[in-house]
Amino acid sequence: MKKLFLLSIVLVSQAAAAQIQVWSNSFNTPADLQGWTTHDLNNNGNGWVQGQNIYLNGTALTYGTSGTLRYSTSLVPSGTVPSLATENDWIISPQINLEGASGTINLAAYIGRQRTTHLNFGRDVYIYVSTPQKPVPTLADFQAMTVDGSGNDIPSPYRIIAGTLSNPFPTDLTQFKENLIDISAFAGKKIYIALWSNRKTTGNNLQNINIDEMAIYASTFLGTKDLKKKENLTKITENPVKEFLQLQLNPDFNGNKTEVNIYSVAGQKVLSVPYNKSVNVASLQAGMYIAEVSDGKTTERLKFIKK
Repeated sequence: MKKLFLLSIVLVSQAAAAQIQVWSNSFNTPADLQGWTTHDLNNNGNGWVQGQNIYLNGTALTYGTSGTLRYSTSLVPSGTVPSLATENDWIISPQINLEGASGTINLAAYIGRQRTTHLNFGRDVYIYVSTPQKPVPTLADFQAMTVDGSGNDIPSPYRIIAGTLSNPFPTDLTQFKENLIDISAFAGKKIYIALWSNRKTTGNNLQNINIDEMAIYASTFLGTKDLKKKENLTKITENPVKEFLQLQLNPDFNGNKTEVNIYSVAGQKVLSVPYNKSVNVASLQAGMYIAEVSDGKTTERLKFIKK
């Protein structure tokens, strides 16, 4: 059903009408967690996983057929995970590039529950903005967002949630409910998203959540149409590309400090390597990509087609 929900975000939801998909993850296979990092801080073997959704089929918990990002304190076919009192588990996304996004930007999540007695489920969303001084966050950077200097909890201003009066769950436990949060404040930024499960009595980090898909939509996204008006001095010598992306580097770049990051047109980083005249892209699927070449001072972006 997730594809129907993806259509609904464009055709039905007024907040996301006519928006362009910038990034998404369907969580259909373990490979969809490539680049994500997980942290089981209480070391009980329980945490965020990619897997089939879990739901009560009338008599017992069972696996469904939807690939999800799942956090569950229940074991299937029965039982519970040990040592649940101190759950402290994080999952952090790879970098999400919103540099070409502007206007209204929405993070969409498709949330499912395990039982009809679970009235509402959600998750606080922590968002870190990448900077030149610290492009990649650590777990400690996200943990710092949860408490103030006196150790008091800080509620996240961003949360995904379903099951409320304004956004009720469907009765069918195998179905998912769409929820949108406005993240327009992060337009033009590179961000990381983190989710936390901590079993605290306060907050929005309820357990046993199934997330069928997450996506980001923007009312304007430059994508491959208008990446940079200034002419790039770095050139791709052969395009489309079969196995190797051949680059002729801008002579003003410091080759020893230059990196090549490759993004899908949805803005998801799929490859990051030090500069080389010949970058191996054989593992990429066929389609359109954006190569970002930077030496830390100057950045150029070039689009190419992978055969």
